[in-house]
Amino acid sequence: MPNPYAGSENYNCFGCAPHNKTGLRMEFVRHDDGSVTSDWEPRREFEGFPGVVHGGIQAALADETAAWMIHAVLGTAGVTKELHTRYHKPARFEDGPFHIEARETGREGREVEITVTISGRAQGATNALDATSAQGASNPGVTDGTLFTTAVCRFAIFSADYARKRLGFPGAEAFEPGPEAFDPGGEDVDPS
Repeated sequence: MPNPYAGSENYNCFGCAPHNKTGLRMEFVRHDDGSVTSDWEPRREFEGFPGVVHGGIQAALADETAAWMIHAVLGTAGVTKELHTRYHKPARFEDGPFHIEARETGREGREVEITVTISGRAQGATNALDATSAQGASNPGVTDGTLFTTAVCRFAIFSADYARKRLGFPGAEAFEPGPEAFDPGGEDVDPS
């Protein structure tokens, strides 16, 4: 999917800015089943233990993918309230590229819960979402990856109008969202 922020003045997101030399430079795909994925090649500057991607980087991968799911599927923006991360196995560079997948797993009022899995392309394991989610339908072409990380992200969601005015959200149409943009209702609260 396009990155509508690319080329914007002062855009230097650690997660998704394509020209941020120290950033993750993630790209995303929106799927018809409501999931958003990213295939990401680990780089040595993100190393923790020798040969393993740092746990904080894995948390950032999960948080960024969840945020793009909100943009592309729900058609608005939000801010992270909580991020709970479980590390199942070391995420080794040799198992890249990593497959990151985000799905909505709950909604209550103005809050949305998104579960994100990070898996590798290693042979012989089950699909990451089949192992962690009752919704578990895998995306075409992504099978048999070792599950490294599961993160449950809770976001406060803003109306699309508030997101445009206060957060620089370019609008749902910029992300090719689904037919219905999410309207959380109620009054927006300034995240600052």
